[in-house]
Amino acid sequence: MATLTANEIQLQLLTLKEDAKTRSPGELSGVNNVCAEFLQLKVPRSSEILDVAAGSGIISAELQTAGYINIDALDGDLPTLRRLQALRLYRNFINRSVDGILSTGLRDASYDVVITAGGFASDAINPLDITEMLRILRPEGHLLWTMKNVRDEGTSEFGCLEANLRSLEKTGRCQVIKNCNFTDPETKTAGVFYMVKRLAGSLPDYVNMEVPAELKEQISEILVDNSDPLNNVKFYDDWCNKYDTDLMIQGNYTGHTKCVEAFVKLGLNRNVQILDLAAGTGLLGAEIGKHGYEFVDGLDASPGMLGQARNQTIYRDYIISLVDGLGSIPVNDETYDVVMSSNGFAPGQIYPTAIPEILRVMRPGGYLLWTMREGFQQNSQKFALFDAEIKNLENTGCAELVVGPVVFENFVLNHPGKFYMMRKMVQTQVAAGQE
Repeated sequence: MATLTANEIQLQLLTLKEDAKTRSPGELSGVNNVCAEFLQLKVPRSSEILDVAAGSGIISAELQTAGYINIDALDGDLPTLRRLQALRLYRNFINRSVDGILSTGLRDASYDVVITAGGFASDAINPLDITEMLRILRPEGHLLWTMKNVRDEGTSEFGCLEANLRSLEKTGRCQVIKNCNFTDPETKTAGVFYMVKRLAGSLPDYVNMEVPAELKEQISEILVDNSDPLNNVKFYDDWCNKYDTDLMIQGNYTGHTKCVEAFVKLGLNRNVQILDLAAGTGLLGAEIGKHGYEFVDGLDASPGMLGQARNQTIYRDYIISLVDGLGSIPVNDETYDVVMSSNGFAPGQIYPTAIPEILRVMRPGGYLLWTMREGFQQNSQKFALFDAEIKNLENTGCAELVVGPVVFENFVLNHPGKFYMMRKMVQTQVAAGQE
């Protein structure tokens, strides 16, 4: 980068800011916040800095006025990089997108600071790709970003952001230093600032590899018809300590957030009684709790999984049980207003024939919401009849299918998923002998 004089940088900055005000109202608040937070770090002027989704170039101009010159730009849009190159605002120009591990093509531990304003967005960088940003940071380096709040982004991937960060913190790979909200003074729109420090030591092994074939194989072996229920319970007991990390980071799991997004849109009051079926370590329950719902019980066949949830005090009550025929759930009739399940309906776990038992514990007018992996119908005769089972419940007046099946991408391990919402009919009882 041919060095700009102090006056040239100031002129560039003024011009870029005026252009941003006209072109994209609200953009400057994110830039100003992330730059102000960066300057408070007081890192050495010789620090290596990467501006991701560089866009307007204002971040570089702002930091250069404070004496930082070792600034590179990374952006997936070539015309943008060419414009920034003409403005001489960066040292190096990298035409790559952040889209998975190793996607930037940069070496491990290349930068002291990685910074972006608005780079994490539903139409830009997926927040699950934070691991790639951390990979290129040096130990003790900082990742800073501003973005819209999670609700405004409105995607399940952004709903997973907090869980993803917690998993990385839990494994000792990073530390969230700061997380705060701000409001743009002109547009009054809300934004969020994050500062994350990469901790000393290498990132997890899985950062540099594909999802382990062994994990895929183990999951596939238990998700089949006629698998031994006790073996399945043991599998999940053995997996419980790594479940959140494997599922959230390796598996890019979004099923629980999709389920909760739909539930929240129902607008039910905070006093409703909720049961989380196949609750596991409490991913779905924790997501419900973020919205102020406190009366949530968790049911799972694995004591180890529920133990992880209990350690986090996610549920009010912890119920260890398989879900099968009528009477298998150790709960009285008409106990819950809402039953939810994410990844519970699967071969070897909960079958479509269990829906009458689930309806038994629901109050009339109550809702059953679930997400599941798409494609089970190809290998399981019972799941091939899933929609027919639902239709039969509708024809007999037991329940009404309100929404579904809705197919969505990236449920888990790059597999698509399905979402259903069912409602128990009022003044209807499930026949005691129905299966």
